[in-house]
Amino acid sequence: METIKRTNNLELRLKCDRIGQTILSHQRTAYPLRVSPVFRLDDADSHRAYLYVMSTSPGLLAQDELNISLQLAANTSLYLTDQAATKVHSMPIAGSKATTNYEIEIGSGATLEFVPEPLILFADATLQQTTNINIHPTGKLFLSEIILPGRIAKGELYQFHHYFNRLKVTSTNGELWFIDAMHLFGKNNLFTNSNLFASSPVLGNLLVVLPDTNLKLLSESVEDLKAANCLGLTVASSILPQGRGLLIRAIAKGTHELKNYLKYALNCVRRSSHQPLLPENL
Repeated sequence: METIKRTNNLELRLKCDRIGQTILSHQRTAYPLRVSPVFRLDDADSHRAYLYVMSTSPGLLAQDELNISLQLAANTSLYLTDQAATKVHSMPIAGSKATTNYEIEIGSGATLEFVPEPLILFADATLQQTTNINIHPTGKLFLSEIILPGRIAKGELYQFHHYFNRLKVTSTNGELWFIDAMHLFGKNNLFTNSNLFASSPVLGNLLVVLPDTNLKLLSESVEDLKAANCLGLTVASSILPQGRGLLIRAIAKGTHELKNYLKYALNCVRRSSHQPLLPENL
């Protein structure tokens, strides 16, 4: 079978410099994506790099395709996020869609915290996303996602066509660790009028991969909404196969509540691996 070769809109490679700080060793950008300079936002951990991905387009339109490649060398540490929410615009022509593809490599002892801004699915939008992650057994990962099923402030809920996301996590020695697929229907969703989804329309997904961690204790921490001081939220977590980490699902009344919860969950993960907590300005 012929392998499809994609042109990347964003390529980032990171390594450690002579004093152990994470730096960009390679970057390539193409329309519409750009990347910020490296920030050191954590006074307690100058080793970690903070990067923001920026888009010069109004959002994802029909037939758009974004390809992102990210490689973290051994012992690097990166917090990656967007500058703004991603809008998936209306695609009224039957069969049209936008696609995004992520290829991520996490090296020995490296840590990736990928916390994108919300994904907003406009009426008649279709988005297909694939995320392939190759991680060393000693690597760490915190990957989150916030999905808004419409422009909630305008009363637009579940008027998109569908959203499909396939996530695959493998180890650097070729072992399959985890596969997850979400196929979220909009107009044909049978549950949009249920009390549960109507009252909490904002969806959140979190994947945590951590070696040598008490996952039962971590699971209890991320589900402790009283300690999180997060109202209007429902959360459930499950331990991944072979104790590789946690999968966390959340639904919330609004985006603000879910963003606050993600900060809490990430701090729970940092505590469990004895890392400094998130800076207050994030």
